Amino acid sequence: MKKETVLVVIIGLFLLSYVLDAVVNPLSIRLVTPYQFLNPKLIMMYPFTTASIVIKGLGIFLAPLLFLSFAEGHHTAKGAVLLVLIGLMQLYALQDIATKAQVVPLEWALSLSLAGIALLVPMVIYFIRGAMHSLHQQLGGVPEEVETPLSDTEEE
Repeated sequence: MKKETVLVVIIGLFLLSYVLDAVVNPLSIRLVTPYQFLNPKLIMMYPFTTASIVIKGLGIFLAPLLFLSFAEGHHTAKGAVLLVLIGLMQLYALQDIATKAQVVPLEWALSLSLAGIALLVPMVIYFIRGAMHSLHQQLGGVPEEVETPLSDTEEE
């Protein structure tokens, strides 16, 4: 999929979440951790807000992947960037909810936490791809970017 299309989808997701947030009242429940919202009772009690949280989380999930797609290769570095980003997202959501600071609305804190959990999958994939690329290089494999010229017998 083209990067411009992904950018439009991300913007559309954020716009849709803002429209959903304008329709419902802000979430005013007391949570100890962001993971407490994953209780099926709370999800069933606030289905519209849950949809808004999931849509925001999807937008937040896609945004760093879009920015990382501009860097070709460097899979291990991409995994490390995602690992740091995931940690910061989880810590911020935990701090915002535990201290009841309400710097951002509760829906955004829950979306950050959800997106951080979802980013674990691409992080692991980037680390595996980086390890496989490194192993390929150590075993004397031809770099994927370099094409070998055809010999005289192969051209005919």
